[in-house]
Amino acid sequence: MALTPSSEPNSEQSLYRNSARSTSLSKAAQASQATFGYSSLRPHQEAVLEHVLANRDCLAVLPTGAGKSLCYALPAQMRPGLVLVLSPLIALIRDQQRKFAASGIPCAALDSLQTPEERAAVWERLDRGELRLLIVSPERLARADFRARLQREKLQLVAIDEAHCISHWGSHFRPDYRLIGEYLADFGPVPKLAVTATATARVREDIVQALRLCNPELVWADFARDNLQLKVVKADKAAPALASTLQAVLQTGGSGIVYAPTRKQTREVGRMLDAAGIKTALYHAGLTPPAREAAQRAFMAGSVRVVVATHAFGLGIDKADIRFVHHAGLPGSLEQYVQEIGRAGRDGKPASCSLVFGSRDYHIHKFMIDKSFPEVSVLRLVLDEAREFIGGSIGQSPSALNRHLVESSKLSTDDIETALNVLCREGLLSRLRARGGGSGFDDELIADGYCDDEAGMFRDYPLRKMDSMAKLDAMRTFATLGDGRMQFLDRYFRG
Repeated sequence: MALTPSSEPNSEQSLYRNSARSTSLSKAAQASQATFGYSSLRPHQEAVLEHVLANRDCLAVLPTGAGKSLCYALPAQMRPGLVLVLSPLIALIRDQQRKFAASGIPCAALDSLQTPEERAAVWERLDRGELRLLIVSPERLARADFRARLQREKLQLVAIDEAHCISHWGSHFRPDYRLIGEYLADFGPVPKLAVTATATARVREDIVQALRLCNPELVWADFARDNLQLKVVKADKAAPALASTLQAVLQTGGSGIVYAPTRKQTREVGRMLDAAGIKTALYHAGLTPPAREAAQRAFMAGSVRVVVATHAFGLGIDKADIRFVHHAGLPGSLEQYVQEIGRAGRDGKPASCSLVFGSRDYHIHKFMIDKSFPEVSVLRLVLDEAREFIGGSIGQSPSALNRHLVESSKLSTDDIETALNVLCREGLLSRLRARGGGSGFDDELIADGYCDDEAGMFRDYPLRKMDSMAKLDAMRTFATLGDGRMQFLDRYFRG
């Protein structure tokens, strides 16, 4: 099914529909003014709300900072019934809940870090009919007991935030997102709104199919906001590249993010900025969770001016006054690049988005892609050996499974860990939280997975590696272009 952006009603359409549309949007604008203090709605917000308020499924591809959350918060204020929001991260869930509650929207969230008493209090508010908006993760929606309990509520809308996480072809695939459409079938024909900042034509089609959207409308807004100033510099040597990064930070006032392709590069850039007297925090997957949380809190509070990070940082970051996003190396895809530059200038004021890249960056990403996609023969071997070891049990600890796989497969520990990550990502194996115990590695169990199309997964797996390489090639093409970069971006995403 081809998705095309929705158009305005033509003169042959009924006056009744035009009048109803005008009335609903007028009420939405009034609610926006009363709730959030905005004097008017943006055109793309009006387009989304027109479909949502008419109970039509909608896929909205809107840039970071374009006000996507307003498109499901206003219906929660305007109409009876509960709006269920699916969001990928606890930090993002809690941030959204705080902001909606501060705006006067009766809102709550359920997450795994809450105490039993806190979760019970949320259910009590639902039972009393006090809530208009509930935010949860897809992992919670996957629980049958949660869905059974929620069926007592009257759902008026389900909003799926960061909807690109659904797609195998997207840049942040999450297995539990893939099954949202199946889980939502328990609630009958509830209208759905899927929102994301980046989605190619292929990803849009995948979102529609996975969510089981019914004749969805597509609303599209240009992803490069007018207040973002884009600049690209080529530097093949490490020293000039570092100098360009330092210059980009020194020339721009205010807070900002410097993205680097590897953990090693984040440390190099961090040391350089510290030596220049710039308060800096590091953020990458190699740090402990408390260290990452501390870095994020310091940046959000303004205690540090710059956070130097890998692409692990940023999803859900809502800091309006970020004045620059600098890439100290080529991002792995245009999707990643657009998501990351979109974090700058969310207050509408000018912001700088610079990129310095060299030929070495391409080869770093190619190496990481090769490492992330083991050979099919390796995957099959690890899967067969893991299933035999797990047998009929509810799961095995990762350390016990790794020891067995090292002995039985004769593969290296790194190769086994990579293969297990892929198999869990694709749903052929599952990572489960063990009951009881402390917080160590072995509190986790690895069990057989939920994937019902194993043959399809192995068929598509080589294509996904090719797709990752194609994304990297497109990113390199964008960076090496002179004029015409914005036209290239437009063609890439619109398809």
